[in-house]
Amino acid sequence: MKYLFLVNPCAGGGKGKLVWQQLIPLLTDSPQGQFDHVISRHAGQPRDLAMQAAQRSDLDCLIVVGGDGTLHEAITGLIESPQEKLLPVAYIPAGTGNDFARGYGISTNPAQALQQILINRHPHTINIGHYRDLRRQQSGIFINNFGIGFDAAIVHATNNSRAKDFLNHHHLGTFSYIFKALHVLFTQPTFSVWVQDGKQLRKFSRAFLLVASNHPYIGGGIRIAPDQRVDKKQLELVVVEKRHWLTLIWSMLMFASGRLTASRYAYLLHGQQLRYRISPAQYGQIDGVEPGKHAFDLTIDCRSYPFWQRPQNLHP
Repeated sequence: MKYLFLVNPCAGGGKGKLVWQQLIPLLTDSPQGQFDHVISRHAGQPRDLAMQAAQRSDLDCLIVVGGDGTLHEAITGLIESPQEKLLPVAYIPAGTGNDFARGYGISTNPAQALQQILINRHPHTINIGHYRDLRRQQSGIFINNFGIGFDAAIVHATNNSRAKDFLNHHHLGTFSYIFKALHVLFTQPTFSVWVQDGKQLRKFSRAFLLVASNHPYIGGGIRIAPDQRVDKKQLELVVVEKRHWLTLIWSMLMFASGRLTASRYAYLLHGQQLRYRISPAQYGQIDGVEPGKHAFDLTIDCRSYPFWQRPQNLHP
């Protein structure tokens, strides 16, 4: 096997660099395969480096060392490559939230995550969310979530916080997320959502939170879609309406405790393809990256990708 490591040293407030330093001696001493690496120096570069990797004929697997955003960019680059055969990808988490690692079953211990890759013998097919914004004629993927409203406003507030880098550096990124959530709870406006589920058109007039999920987790370990699996060719859409302050606070407490889907104020839709429109303009977040504040007209569907890593719950 020939592996190429794509390393983002800035991921997780510098955690990517520390994880890579832990991996180097393990690779030097390992007799299992050949190893090469490239370093990402700025935002957007993981996509370019992945596209270049996909066009190499000597590689068997691209291993991403970074956060979920780095993995998102890398898989985007691999998919956008003109090569017909998809290059398998693997992941060693070094971010703040590491939600994809939780959803797939990847150890947050670098040595153990590496071992999950080296003992693997065949690619595992994972599901990836794919979206198209018909209003802006843009498309892309999401490996975790595509959120609009409450959670996206939290991401926006956190990304624009002066304290973000400090908290990430001290491994307090989840605390930053929770702190901003309390602020957004009282400032996020409601919006209208029209969801096309097969032949049925449903309208939610006072939507507060709307999240399409590819696996159970969001926001650094909060379970928003407990029944969703990354190997399941299906997406889950959850909508929460703001009917009254007391019911909203109750729903958000359920959200924070990972029991939102058990709330009678949350509406769940499942499918391989869904379409929904949002008005007026709201913040969005795609795997923690902001596409801006827009009125969205979206279709979402499922795509497959080969993943070269044995999940922790899968026995040899």
